[in-house]
Amino acid sequence: MSESTNKSSRVIIASIKKDSNAIHILGGPEITIKRINTFIDPRIGDYYVIGEGERKLLNLLNYLENRGNELVAPKGVAFWEGENLVYEENLENIKNLDEIPSIYLNEIIEERLYVKQQAFLETQRGCKLRCKYCVYSKFLPSIHYYSLKRIFNELNHLIVEKKITALRFFDAIFTSDLDRSKAIVKFLIDLKENENIQLPWIYWEYNFNLIDDEFLKLITNLKNKDKILNSYELQPLDRAQHYSDMVKDYIILNCIGIQSFSNKALKAVGRPGIILNKFDSFMKNLNKLNLVLKADLILGLPFETFSSYFEGIEIFLKYLKNTDHILNIHRLQILPGSELEEFSEDYGIEYSKDSPHQVFSTNTLTNREMILASKLTAVLFRIINSPLRKYLFEMKELSGDSYYHIIKAIFKEIESSDELNSIKLIKNDYIDDYYWNDEIFNEIPSKWLLNYFEKYIKKESRTLL
Repeated sequence: MSESTNKSSRVIIASIKKDSNAIHILGGPEITIKRINTFIDPRIGDYYVIGEGERKLLNLLNYLENRGNELVAPKGVAFWEGENLVYEENLENIKNLDEIPSIYLNEIIEERLYVKQQAFLETQRGCKLRCKYCVYSKFLPSIHYYSLKRIFNELNHLIVEKKITALRFFDAIFTSDLDRSKAIVKFLIDLKENENIQLPWIYWEYNFNLIDDEFLKLITNLKNKDKILNSYELQPLDRAQHYSDMVKDYIILNCIGIQSFSNKALKAVGRPGIILNKFDSFMKNLNKLNLVLKADLILGLPFETFSSYFEGIEIFLKYLKNTDHILNIHRLQILPGSELEEFSEDYGIEYSKDSPHQVFSTNTLTNREMILASKLTAVLFRIINSPLRKYLFEMKELSGDSYYHIIKAIFKEIESSDELNSIKLIKNDYIDDYYWNDEIFNEIPSKWLLNYFEKYIKKESRTLL
């Protein structure tokens, strides 16, 4: 818990401390000795578990249970002695992840928690990339794996026995060991084909450079239909459809972090640059196999300009035509404890010190440009991540304009509309990814957008004649 953590969390913890004699143990990737010393109330935690937590937390609980037996407080845990915070470093990581008891196989998860039929599964720990805006790998210098036997048992338990409907692998890069990931895919194929099991919706992330054609071809066996094109068959609704209706029957949602098409921006945050012909080959292969993708971009990276941001969008959007791919864009967040936090002043990054720590401006992107970029991104989201996307591509073909100019024209039309000129998109300066992933679908009705597209297309068609 840091000074910048959501105030409501501080209030909740403070009220618990006030009304009970409970011992308060805090931890997580944001927790370091340096960070604790910046808290408004460093004593909000009695003990702080620093780094990978399972073994350290177990040692701490054993210590607390047997303090009268002159046990020494465990390494890797900070605690108070009078007014002093005492800490002895322990950077040892768990190499054999099977040592960690399975919360699923040991029935630690109560039955009531399966009501939503969703589950999260970790098959490995660590990341090949060391992105400077991320805190995940800061205590994990290498990648360690759970055994395939355990993973298969957990998958069988969740899918066959508990019949979950959604499963997220929260590995940083699912394909960090490609042979292992293929073995997991083959196990899922066997469940689907040999056991006649209805697989849940499955979400995993990888880097497009860390897969091969065989991996993609294997995934095609997990779809419920050979040919899927949901976004061109669905009726647009006034709610988000991209994580429900538009991914129906794909089973697998393939997630990749592009983050930016500016290699200068990628280098600044410790990510490899994008070789466009390799990316082009990946996207064409993905589309040929009719697999669905969620692609991540970040608005506000160091060295990214207003122009380079939209140039990157221009590069990517052409691959979305005749697909159900999802475009996912976040405003950059400066996470406490991240390497980028240390260098934020060097890049002129202005950001919120309160959660969610979103960036307002940088040396290369003014606050005014960030506001406009966020609003145009919201309009793009409303269209591209819905069944309305086909009209955007038709408008592009008729006009020959860039996607940027088309989206800006639509925004100007919204701004001048008596029906819409008082919505948050127009009135508020601060527009973020929470808004453009949710609220905008209610604020701008599909009917209004359909009318706009139909009028434009009709007008342009007459002009061409």
